[in-house]
Amino acid sequence: MKIEYAYNIEDIIIRPKDYIYINYRKINHQNVLPYFIFLNTAVGVKVQKITTRKLWMLEDKFKRRLHDLIHSQLIGSNGKHIQTLIGLEEACDGCENCANIAQKCLEYGPLRFSTLQTMTYSKNYKKLHVTDKLFEVIAEYCISKSKNKEECFKELKNTILATISCDKLAIWICETRREDGEDPMRDHMHMPREVIDTILRKWNVKSLKLSMLHITNEYVCSVEWLQYDYFTRVRLNDPYSETKQSELKFNHVEVSLSYSCYCVRDLGNREISVSEYRGFDNFIPNIRRIFPTDRITMDLSHWFAVPEIDIEKKMSTILQVVTMEKPQNLSLDIKFFVESRIVKKLNEETEKEELLGVAPGYVLQKKRLHCFKKSSPFIGEQGPKVFLDNKWIGRRFQVEDTVHQFTFNLDVYIKEKELEKEFDKVIFQEYPNSFVRHFFCM
Repeated sequence: MKIEYAYNIEDIIIRPKDYIYINYRKINHQNVLPYFIFLNTAVGVKVQKITTRKLWMLEDKFKRRLHDLIHSQLIGSNGKHIQTLIGLEEACDGCENCANIAQKCLEYGPLRFSTLQTMTYSKNYKKLHVTDKLFEVIAEYCISKSKNKEECFKELKNTILATISCDKLAIWICETRREDGEDPMRDHMHMPREVIDTILRKWNVKSLKLSMLHITNEYVCSVEWLQYDYFTRVRLNDPYSETKQSELKFNHVEVSLSYSCYCVRDLGNREISVSEYRGFDNFIPNIRRIFPTDRITMDLSHWFAVPEIDIEKKMSTILQVVTMEKPQNLSLDIKFFVESRIVKKLNEETEKEELLGVAPGYVLQKKRLHCFKKSSPFIGEQGPKVFLDNKWIGRRFQVEDTVHQFTFNLDVYIKEKELEKEFDKVIFQEYPNSFVRHFFCM
């Protein structure tokens, strides 16, 4: 079950907070309890998975009530059916009920520090979610309990217990954090490296998911730990040459940029002004230093900052970014969602639209791809309109370096309805080698 808050474009200023979307159905606050009762009695639903998003944006009274109703009506006092609970602690900042349910789930998070402190039991999770804020809180807690670096690291070992483990660790990273009381350029802030490494080791993490989020409710960062020289500062957008190589190794790192703005932009744009540059062209090399792996898969955003200009240039830029370190022993797959207009370019001399080709270096693969996307971006410019299903048609373009054992698959997707509406196959006679023609060939 998906429970989330989104608002319409016309409500961007007022932004009413007296409703919620439950499985993409708009429910007013007074109807939430009757709806949950209906699910329990008439339908007999036994909820096994609950994912909530942006509940922290709701009015406080409704937020607390919704949180309690989810526990009482959907999860129940014993929580015997629930297996996955994601995002609910954003509404309570960690409470006893959530901590109790965390013990019963196979997938849970993002953890608040108060919940982490209750995890003294023995359990293997399929997946745990944490945030960059949690890393800071752990670092500052350990500093507060110690007098020097040695004592601090001893406290860290006692705080992160090996009694629990998780097959996959999902890390939520906010791109727009800032220091309290300051208003500089918001950015992805430094994280304490030793806290991350301790979690990865003691929880026996096998694979990771990194989610870059444009905004969260933890946008104010803690800075006290930065006043000490105990922890190594690390960011995924720092110059990769300054990032120390980890001795760990992971099966797979999955990257979600569906809710990213700056990271997804920097991967496909090398002409950013100094004031806008965030350094995310260092993203992939830093992943391989902090979370070493031979396999990375990435989903670029399908709703925010979807590229619409010059497919050749975008593909060339992405190739420059992913090969800037001359990677070795790496399989990299990227899903790249674009608008149909990206394949066209206006010839200023003839004032005629021309179709662009495939960027040099890529080889078209035979298999045609497709996927369906339905999600909410939680920004005023889009709102819940994107709850509608869209079918995307894709083609795979590959770059292979057999000497360095590097394979890069760029899967480019365009909405099926845009392909059907925007292109007449007759034009392909004039542009037989155009990029978009491959979407019509079997």
